[in-house]
Amino acid sequence: MTHPHDTPLNAGPFAAMAASRRGRLALQILRWAVPLFLLVFLGRRLTELGWREIWTTRPANPVFYVFLVLQFFLQPLGDYLIYRNLWGRTSLPLSVLLRKRFLNSAMFDYSGELYFYFWAQRRLKLPHKSLVHAIKDSNLLSGGAGLAMVWLVLLALLAGGGFHLPQIAADHRWLDVLVGTVPLILCAALLLGHRRLTILSRRQIAQTFAIHMSRSLLVLLVEFAMWEVSGALPSAIACLQFVGLRLIVTRLPLLPNKDLVFVGAGIAAAGLVHVAVTPVATVLVILAAADLILGCAVIGLPWALEHFVLRRKNEEAAT
Repeated sequence: MTHPHDTPLNAGPFAAMAASRRGRLALQILRWAVPLFLLVFLGRRLTELGWREIWTTRPANPVFYVFLVLQFFLQPLGDYLIYRNLWGRTSLPLSVLLRKRFLNSAMFDYSGELYFYFWAQRRLKLPHKSLVHAIKDSNLLSGGAGLAMVWLVLLALLAGGGFHLPQIAADHRWLDVLVGTVPLILCAALLLGHRRLTILSRRQIAQTFAIHMSRSLLVLLVEFAMWEVSGALPSAIACLQFVGLRLIVTRLPLLPNKDLVFVGAGIAAAGLVHVAVTPVATVLVILAAADLILGCAVIGLPWALEHFVLRRKNEEAAT
C-alpha cells in the first residue's frame, strides 16, 4: 500500500501551492510568464545583433550537428543504465525516460521525476519503497556528480588562467567551498548512513554515482567538442568557459526554461570575455532550438499521437 506523504509529489517546494486553486493558477502564470519574458528579452537582443548575420555565422561543420543530436540522448541513456541496474531486468522502455527528460526541460525541475514515478507505479511490479528510494537517491547522486563536474571545470579554468576568483570569494573561500559542496556532503551522508537513509546497497550507491559521473563527463566532452568545431570561440579555454557556464545554469534549482536562461547568460558572457557576440549567439540559439525541436519531434508528437490513438480505441470500445 502506498502512502501519499511518501511520494515525490508532495516532496517539492511547490506542493503547498499546487494544493489550492489560487496556487495552481499562480504556478501556471509563472510557468508561462518566465519564458515569455525571456523570449521578448532575447528577441530584442538578437534583433540588435541582426538575424541575417546570425544566419550567416551558423556552424558549417556537420560534426557540430552530429554532436548536437548525440547530447540530446545522453541523459536518458544514463538513466536507462541506472534504473536497469537498480531494478533488474524490468520492462523499462527508453521512450519513458525520454519523456522524463522532456518534462524536466520543458516544465519545472522534477516534473519528469513525478511522471516517471507514477508510470513506474502503474507498470512495474516493484515495491513502493524500491520506486521511491531509487528515484530520490538517483536524483541526489546526480546532483553530487553534477557539482563535482562543476568543480572540475572551475579547477581546469583556474589552472589554464580562464577563471579568476573575485576578491570577495577569495576572502570567504572556505565558506564558498562549504556551500558549494553541500550536494557532495549529502551523497557522502547517503553512503555512510546507508540503511538509515536508503534501501540501496553501498554497491548500488557507488554504481549509480559512477554512472552519473560518467554521463556528466561525456556530456561535458560533447559540449566542449561542439563549441570547438563550431568556430564561434577563439580558444579551448573560451570553449571550456561556456561549457562551465552551462553547467552552472543547469545546476540552478527549480529554474524553468534553462536553455533560454543560458542563451541570455551566454550572450552577456560573450561581451565580458571579449569574443565576437554574433557567432556565439548563433550557437546558443541553435542549442536551445535543437533541444526544443528534438523534444517535440522525438518525444512530444509521438506521445500526443499515442494518446490520440488510445483515446480513439477507448471511444470505439465504448460504442
